[in-house]
Amino acid sequence: MVPYSTSPMTVNREQARDALATLLEVFAGPNYSGALRDGDLTTRLERCTGWVKAEASEAASLIESCVPHGKPMLAQAQQRLAVLESLKTLQAVAVNHFGPLDDPS
Repeated sequence: MVPYSTSPMTVNREQARDALATLLEVFAGPNYSGALRDGDLTTRLERCTGWVKAEASEAASLIESCVPHGKPMLAQAQQRLAVLESLKTLQAVAVNHFGPLDDPS
């Protein structure tokens, strides 16, 4: 059995950026791969958020039209939006700690 380590984990700016990008890809899923192709992390988060908001709007329209799969679609979009907001919070924490995560290019 490996004993519990109390030593702090050392993370650098690149690792924080890569971890956030990986989480974004995992939570966004394959339907949003186009939103994740280009731009810095902030741009990709905003693009993905816009697409999920559009999905939520479409789901609301389906619900108004009494389409059965509108409610699950809306629930999924709301969950994705909550995750994206959490990722934005983590990004803000990382930026406060490391400064800008993306290299200025």
